[in-house]
Amino acid sequence: MADETLHPLAVAVKSLIGVGIIDGGDTVDLRFAAPDGQVIAVLIPRAVFAELQARALEAPTRLDDPEQRS
Repeated sequence: MADETLHPLAVAVKSLIGVGIIDGGDTVDLRFAAPDGQVIAVLIPRAVFAELQARALEAPTRLDDPEQRS
């Protein structure tokens, strides 16, 4: 039986360099520049991208609110 344990993955990015719609409109292709100059591509379902956009537009997070900083 294959190991199905989920392991967190973190990737450092320097900047967003491209966004595209692929797979007949079902998938968003995000391209980032890494600190070492490499390109990192992340493919996500369009519905997940829409959820990410909605969350980004919500009220400021604790770290974004200057009143909450210590």
